[in-house]
Amino acid sequence: MDISEFSTDRRARYSLRYSIIVIVEALADLSVTILEKDFNDAAESYREAFLKLVDHKVISLDTFNSIAKLVSLRNQIVHRYWTIDDLRIHREAKENGMEAIKHFIKEVEKYVETKDP
Repeated sequence: MDISEFSTDRRARYSLRYSIIVIVEALADLSVTILEKDFNDAAESYREAFLKLVDHKVISLDTFNSIAKLVSLRNQIVHRYWTIDDLRIHREAKENGMEAIKHFIKEVEKYVETKDP
């Protein structure tokens, strides 16, 4: 969907917002579970959970930086709904979002496959 269509389609805008929230929260839940079960570690925020995965060499710093952008979008949607810039959300999701998610999943899969049972 191009940007002009997106900007006039309320359902598309709200669907993208909701998708970002759900995806970031799912990735964060997975991160927290890995931290707790494999490293006896905890995090105070989503961003910290992802950063601790870098510290534990589960994901790369590049992947963290990409996911951190999605976390920022999620936080903008959830905590500052009166200042949501749907065009920014569309642009960042299109430019970075899917690739960030794919890299995160690949790196976590690699970690799971290579960790000690």
